[in-house]
Amino acid sequence: MWSPKKGYPGGPWYRDFYAIDTDSGFRRWRVTNTHSPDKAPYEPERANDAALADARDFVAHVRDHLLTIREQRDGRPGIAIAAYDTELFGHWWHEGPTWLGHVLRLLPQAGVEVSTLNAALEAGAVEGRVDLESGSWGSGKDWRVWNGDSVRDLVDDNNALQSRVVDVVDKQLAHGDGFRDPLLDQLVRTGLLALSSDWAFMVTKDTAAQYARHRHRDHHAAFTRLADLIESAGFSPRDSSSRTTIALNEAASQRHSDGPFAHLDARLL
Repeated sequence: MWSPKKGYPGGPWYRDFYAIDTDSGFRRWRVTNTHSPDKAPYEPERANDAALADARDFVAHVRDHLLTIREQRDGRPGIAIAAYDTELFGHWWHEGPTWLGHVLRLLPQAGVEVSTLNAALEAGAVEGRVDLESGSWGSGKDWRVWNGDSVRDLVDDNNALQSRVVDVVDKQLAHGDGFRDPLLDQLVRTGLLALSSDWAFMVTKDTAAQYARHRHRDHHAAFTRLADLIESAGFSPRDSSSRTTIALNEAASQRHSDGPFAHLDARLL
């Protein structure tokens, strides 16, 4: 599913994610091929036809796989798990949602029951237990991308931040009134931005590494600045003291610059 060479998204009729018109920002070309920069114009109808054909191919493979499992289990049904990073559908693979829609409609027609993991467990589709070794999708399938020597300083910064955010939030909530605190919400929001795995990934892979280090440094500095102001203000986020006002202004400024995760509630930590 992720392979640009042999996976469905690498099909010649799909919209090319990497070929962008720099003037308009639109992706106007199709994959065409995986070995040449020359791209043909994107044709939505042909791309939709390809999504249906690939969905039929996928469903056929799933059905054959489940029949093989049934044979191996002496006639007892098994389960096939399809787990995807959601950015695949619609972002990296433009036709992904169309493909997925076809798959979900075609599976029942092929005699395959679509279920959740919990429902499959309750139905007895899983027997025994396998404890997997620690690993990741990164290079080497271990943690070197995010925890290697080239990013050791980032790891140390992140460990310190994780400890402090929990400490600050716990202390404030212990003395709070039970309501949401915009200071803590922004502190956690800024902390999440600082802890983004993208920064270590970009440094290890030497992909805009200087930019990644700059983002890492700035988010950590913003976190420290706000954490210091929160602790300086004490435990009365709703009073009108000058220290509290300064902290609230800093939180508002940070949210104006970096304001994702509006639903984030620090109390849930």
